[in-house]
Amino acid sequence: MVKLILIFISLFLIVGCNSEEYVPIDSLEVTDHFAIEDSLSGDEWQDFIAVTVNSENIITAIELNSVSKLANNLRRDIAQLEGFEEAFGYNFYDQASSLEQSLIGTPSDELVDALRNAYADEIVDFDTTTFANLADLALSSESVQQGPYIDGAYHSIEAIDEDELQYFVNLYILNGYIVAVHFNASNLDGRLKYDQLISMIPDIDIIEWRHQAQILEQALIRFQDPMEFAFDDYGYATNIPGVDINIEPFVSLAIQALANGPVIDEAKDE
Repeated sequence: MVKLILIFISLFLIVGCNSEEYVPIDSLEVTDHFAIEDSLSGDEWQDFIAVTVNSENIITAIELNSVSKLANNLRRDIAQLEGFEEAFGYNFYDQASSLEQSLIGTPSDELVDALRNAYADEIVDFDTTTFANLADLALSSESVQQGPYIDGAYHSIEAIDEDELQYFVNLYILNGYIVAVHFNASNLDGRLKYDQLISMIPDIDIIEWRHQAQILEQALIRFQDPMEFAFDDYGYATNIPGVDINIEPFVSLAIQALANGPVIDEAKDE
Protein backbone atom coordinates (compact mmCIF):
# COMPACT_ATOMS: atom_id res chain seq x y z
CA MET A 1 0.00 0.00 0.00
CA VAL A 2 2.82 2.39 0.89
CA LYS A 3 4.52 1.51 -2.36
CA LEU A 4 1.32 2.31 -4.32
CA ILE A 5 0.99 5.72 -2.62
CA LEU A 6 4.62 6.56 -3.47
CA ILE A 7 3.95 5.71 -7.12
CA PHE A 8 0.91 8.07 -7.19
CA ILE A 9 2.96 10.83 -5.52
CA SER A 10 5.73 10.41 -8.09
CA LEU A 11 3.27 10.58 -10.97
CA PHE A 12 1.67 13.71 -9.49
CA LEU A 13 5.06 15.44 -9.20
CA ILE A 14 5.98 14.55 -12.76
CA VAL A 15 2.68 15.85 -14.17
CA GLY A 16 2.87 18.93 -11.97
CA CYS A 17 6.36 19.81 -13.20
CA ASN A 18 5.42 19.35 -16.84
CA SER A 19 2.26 21.47 -16.52
CA GLU A 20 4.31 24.38 -15.21
CA GLU A 21 6.60 24.24 -18.25
CA TYR A 22 3.89 23.80 -20.90
CA VAL A 23 1.81 26.85 -21.85
CA PRO A 24 -0.96 26.20 -24.40
CA ILE A 25 -0.50 28.44 -27.45
CA ASP A 26 -4.10 29.67 -27.25
CA SER A 27 -3.54 30.93 -23.70
CA LEU A 28 -0.73 33.31 -24.63
CA GLU A 29 -1.39 37.04 -24.64
CA VAL A 30 -2.27 38.37 -28.09
CA THR A 31 -2.41 41.73 -29.83
CA ASP A 32 -4.56 42.71 -32.81
CA HIS A 33 -3.16 44.73 -35.70
CA PHE A 34 -4.94 46.33 -38.64
CA ALA A 35 -4.17 48.32 -41.78
CA ILE A 36 -6.31 49.49 -44.71
CA GLU A 37 -5.54 51.14 -48.02
CA ASP A 38 -6.18 54.89 -48.17
CA SER A 39 -8.13 54.58 -51.41
CA LEU A 40 -9.41 52.13 -53.98
CA SER A 41 -6.83 50.01 -55.76
CA GLY A 42 -6.67 49.44 -59.49
CA ASP A 43 -9.16 46.58 -59.22
CA GLU A 44 -11.70 48.84 -57.44
CA TRP A 45 -11.32 47.31 -53.97
CA GLN A 46 -10.10 48.99 -50.80
CA ASP A 47 -7.97 46.22 -49.32
CA PHE A 48 -7.38 45.69 -45.61
CA ILE A 49 -5.74 43.16 -43.34
CA ALA A 50 -6.35 42.16 -39.73
CA VAL A 51 -3.66 40.15 -37.93
CA THR A 52 -3.56 38.67 -34.43
CA VAL A 53 -0.12 37.91 -32.99
CA ASN A 54 0.66 36.16 -29.71
CA SER A 55 3.44 37.01 -27.26
CA GLU A 56 5.78 34.59 -29.04
CA ASN A 57 5.28 36.53 -32.30
CA ILE A 58 3.25 33.78 -33.95
CA ILE A 59 0.26 34.54 -36.18
CA THR A 60 -2.87 33.13 -34.50
CA ALA A 61 -5.50 34.72 -36.76
CA ILE A 62 -5.52 36.68 -40.01
CA GLU A 63 -8.14 38.17 -42.34
CA LEU A 64 -7.58 39.33 -45.91
CA ASN A 65 -10.50 41.36 -47.16
CA SER A 66 -11.57 44.49 -49.00
CA VAL A 67 -14.31 47.11 -48.84
CA SER A 68 -16.29 47.58 -52.06
CA LYS A 69 -15.99 50.80 -54.04
CA LEU A 70 -19.44 51.95 -52.85
CA ALA A 71 -18.41 51.33 -49.21
CA ASN A 72 -21.42 49.10 -48.71
CA ASN A 73 -20.06 45.56 -48.63
CA LEU A 74 -17.00 43.37 -48.17
CA ARG A 75 -15.22 41.44 -50.89
CA ARG A 76 -15.57 38.14 -48.99
CA ASP A 77 -19.36 38.54 -48.89
CA ILE A 78 -19.65 39.58 -52.53
CA ALA A 79 -17.37 36.70 -53.57
CA GLN A 80 -19.96 34.22 -52.30
CA LEU A 81 -22.62 35.56 -54.67
CA GLU A 82 -23.40 33.69 -57.85
CA GLY A 83 -21.41 35.00 -60.80
CA PHE A 84 -18.41 36.41 -58.90
CA GLU A 85 -16.00 33.68 -59.97
CA GLU A 86 -17.17 33.92 -63.57
CA ALA A 87 -16.76 37.71 -63.58
CA PHE A 88 -13.37 37.87 -61.87
CA GLY A 89 -11.86 34.54 -62.90
CA TYR A 90 -11.16 33.21 -59.42
CA ASN A 91 -12.90 32.30 -56.17
CA PHE A 92 -11.69 34.96 -53.74
CA TYR A 93 -13.61 33.59 -50.76
CA ASP A 94 -12.22 30.05 -50.94
CA GLN A 95 -8.71 31.08 -51.95
CA ALA A 96 -8.40 33.77 -49.27
CA SER A 97 -9.75 31.41 -46.60
CA SER A 98 -7.31 28.68 -47.59
CA LEU A 99 -4.38 31.11 -47.62
CA GLU A 100 -5.33 32.46 -44.20
CA GLN A 101 -5.42 28.98 -42.70
CA SER A 102 -1.99 28.21 -44.12
CA LEU A 103 -0.57 31.38 -42.53
CA ILE A 104 -1.74 30.62 -38.98
CA GLY A 105 1.28 29.49 -37.00
CA THR A 106 3.67 31.54 -39.17
CA PRO A 107 6.24 33.70 -37.32
CA SER A 108 5.20 37.33 -37.71
CA ASP A 109 8.52 38.30 -39.27
CA GLU A 110 7.85 35.84 -42.12
CA LEU A 111 4.29 36.98 -42.87
CA VAL A 112 5.10 39.73 -45.38
CA ASP A 113 7.21 37.44 -47.57
CA ALA A 114 4.68 34.61 -47.28
CA LEU A 115 1.92 36.91 -48.53
CA ARG A 116 4.05 38.37 -51.29
CA ASN A 117 5.02 34.90 -52.53
CA ALA A 118 1.46 33.53 -52.44
CA TYR A 119 0.63 35.18 -55.76
CA ALA A 120 4.07 34.75 -57.29
CA ASP A 121 4.00 31.03 -56.48
CA GLU A 122 0.44 30.73 -57.86
CA ILE A 123 -1.01 29.66 -54.52
CA VAL A 124 -3.82 32.15 -55.18
CA ASP A 125 -5.07 33.83 -58.34
CA PHE A 126 -5.43 37.34 -56.90
CA ASP A 127 -2.54 39.76 -56.46
CA THR A 128 -1.36 39.68 -52.82
CA THR A 129 1.17 42.52 -53.13
CA THR A 130 -1.14 45.05 -51.46
CA PHE A 131 -1.92 42.62 -48.64
CA ALA A 132 1.81 42.06 -48.09
CA ASN A 133 2.41 45.82 -47.87
CA LEU A 134 -0.53 46.20 -45.50
CA ALA A 135 0.80 43.36 -43.32
CA ASP A 136 4.11 45.19 -43.04
CA LEU A 137 2.27 48.38 -42.01
CA ALA A 138 -0.06 46.60 -39.59
CA LEU A 139 2.70 44.69 -37.78
CA SER A 140 4.80 47.84 -37.40
CA SER A 141 1.86 49.75 -35.90
CA GLU A 142 0.44 49.76 -32.38
CA SER A 143 -2.23 47.21 -31.55
CA VAL A 144 -5.81 48.11 -32.45
CA GLN A 145 -8.05 49.69 -29.83
CA GLN A 146 -11.80 49.38 -30.39
CA GLY A 147 -13.47 52.60 -31.55
CA PRO A 148 -16.88 54.05 -30.62
CA TYR A 149 -19.03 52.54 -33.39
CA ILE A 150 -20.48 49.11 -34.10
CA ASP A 151 -18.82 47.37 -37.05
CA GLY A 152 -20.73 46.98 -40.30
CA ALA A 153 -22.23 48.80 -43.28
CA TYR A 154 -24.23 52.00 -42.70
CA HIS A 155 -26.56 53.71 -45.17
CA SER A 156 -28.88 56.70 -45.43
CA ILE A 157 -30.70 58.25 -48.37
CA GLU A 158 -32.57 61.50 -49.04
CA ALA A 159 -35.93 61.96 -50.68
CA ILE A 160 -35.99 62.50 -54.46
CA ASP A 161 -35.07 66.08 -55.28
CA GLU A 162 -36.24 68.38 -58.11
CA ASP A 163 -33.63 66.84 -60.43
CA GLU A 164 -35.10 63.39 -59.74
CA LEU A 165 -31.97 62.37 -57.84
CA GLN A 166 -31.67 60.73 -54.44
CA TYR A 167 -28.46 61.56 -52.61
CA PHE A 168 -27.08 58.91 -50.30
CA VAL A 169 -24.13 58.13 -48.05
CA ASN A 170 -22.62 54.72 -47.37
CA LEU A 171 -20.20 54.17 -44.50
CA TYR A 172 -18.19 51.10 -43.59
CA ILE A 173 -16.95 50.66 -40.04
CA LEU A 174 -14.26 48.25 -38.86
CA ASN A 175 -12.79 47.99 -35.35
CA GLY A 176 -15.24 50.70 -34.35
CA TYR A 177 -13.88 53.29 -36.80
CA ILE A 178 -15.15 54.70 -40.09
CA VAL A 179 -12.74 53.33 -42.71
CA ALA A 180 -14.66 53.90 -45.97
CA VAL A 181 -17.24 56.44 -47.15
CA HIS A 182 -19.14 56.88 -50.41
CA PHE A 183 -21.28 59.93 -51.19
CA ASN A 184 -23.31 59.85 -54.39
CA ALA A 185 -26.79 60.11 -55.88
CA SER A 186 -28.91 57.84 -58.03
CA ASN A 187 -31.73 58.59 -60.46
CA LEU A 188 -35.08 56.82 -60.76
CA ASP A 189 -33.46 54.08 -62.87
CA GLY A 190 -30.84 53.45 -60.21
CA ARG A 191 -28.05 54.98 -62.25
CA LEU A 192 -25.46 56.82 -60.20
CA LYS A 193 -24.82 60.52 -60.65
CA TYR A 194 -21.15 59.64 -60.90
CA ASP A 195 -20.17 56.19 -62.12
CA GLN A 196 -16.88 56.13 -63.95
CA LEU A 197 -17.49 52.61 -65.25
CA ILE A 198 -20.57 53.45 -67.30
CA SER A 199 -19.97 57.13 -68.14
CA MET A 200 -19.23 56.99 -71.86
CA ILE A 201 -18.86 60.76 -72.30
CA PRO A 202 -16.94 62.57 -69.53
CA ASP A 203 -19.00 65.26 -67.81
CA ILE A 204 -16.54 67.78 -66.37
CA ASP A 205 -19.06 69.17 -63.88
CA ILE A 206 -19.88 65.73 -62.50
CA ILE A 207 -16.22 64.70 -62.40
CA GLU A 208 -15.44 67.85 -60.39
CA TRP A 209 -18.42 67.19 -58.10
CA ARG A 210 -17.16 63.67 -57.47
CA HIS A 211 -13.66 64.98 -56.74
CA GLN A 212 -15.03 67.29 -54.07
CA ALA A 213 -17.25 64.52 -52.70
CA GLN A 214 -14.08 62.43 -52.23
CA ILE A 215 -12.53 65.28 -50.24
CA LEU A 216 -15.57 65.19 -47.96
CA GLU A 217 -15.33 61.41 -47.64
CA GLN A 218 -11.68 61.56 -46.61
CA ALA A 219 -12.45 64.38 -44.17
CA LEU A 220 -15.09 62.26 -42.45
CA ILE A 221 -12.59 59.40 -42.10
CA ARG A 222 -10.17 61.87 -40.46
CA PHE A 223 -12.80 63.42 -38.20
CA GLN A 224 -14.63 60.16 -37.37
CA ASP A 225 -17.61 62.36 -36.48
CA PRO A 226 -19.82 64.28 -38.94
CA MET A 227 -20.52 66.85 -36.22
CA GLU A 228 -16.94 68.07 -36.70
CA PHE A 229 -17.84 69.59 -40.07
CA ALA A 230 -18.47 73.33 -40.02
CA PHE A 231 -20.52 75.18 -42.63
CA ASP A 232 -22.08 78.60 -43.06
CA ASP A 233 -25.73 79.60 -43.34
CA TYR A 234 -25.74 78.55 -46.99
CA GLY A 235 -24.38 75.06 -46.28
CA TYR A 236 -20.85 75.64 -47.59
CA ALA A 237 -17.84 74.25 -45.74
CA THR A 238 -15.78 76.58 -43.56
CA ASN A 239 -13.20 74.05 -42.34
CA ILE A 240 -12.59 71.90 -45.45
CA PRO A 241 -10.25 73.62 -47.93
CA GLY A 242 -10.87 72.96 -51.62
CA VAL A 243 -14.60 72.25 -51.33
CA ASP A 244 -17.12 74.66 -52.81
CA ILE A 245 -20.20 72.43 -53.02
CA ASN A 246 -23.00 72.50 -50.48
CA ILE A 247 -21.93 70.00 -47.80
CA GLU A 248 -25.01 70.18 -45.58
CA PRO A 249 -26.72 67.20 -47.32
CA PHE A 250 -23.58 65.08 -46.89
CA VAL A 251 -23.28 65.93 -43.20
CA SER A 252 -26.99 65.30 -42.57
CA LEU A 253 -26.84 61.94 -44.35
CA ALA A 254 -23.73 60.86 -42.43
CA ILE A 255 -25.37 61.78 -39.12
CA GLN A 256 -28.51 59.88 -40.08
CA ALA A 257 -26.54 56.81 -41.23
CA LEU A 258 -24.74 56.58 -37.88
CA ALA A 259 -28.02 57.11 -36.02
CA ASN A 260 -29.66 54.29 -38.01
CA GLY A 261 -26.95 51.84 -37.05
CA PRO A 262 -25.49 49.03 -39.18
CA VAL A 263 -27.59 47.67 -42.02
CA ILE A 264 -28.94 44.25 -41.06
CA ASP A 265 -28.12 41.51 -43.54
CA GLU A 266 -31.22 39.31 -43.23
CA ALA A 267 -29.68 36.59 -45.39
CA LYS A 268 -26.87 36.14 -42.87
CA ASP A 269 -29.23 36.10 -39.92
CA GLU A 270 -31.40 33.29 -41.28
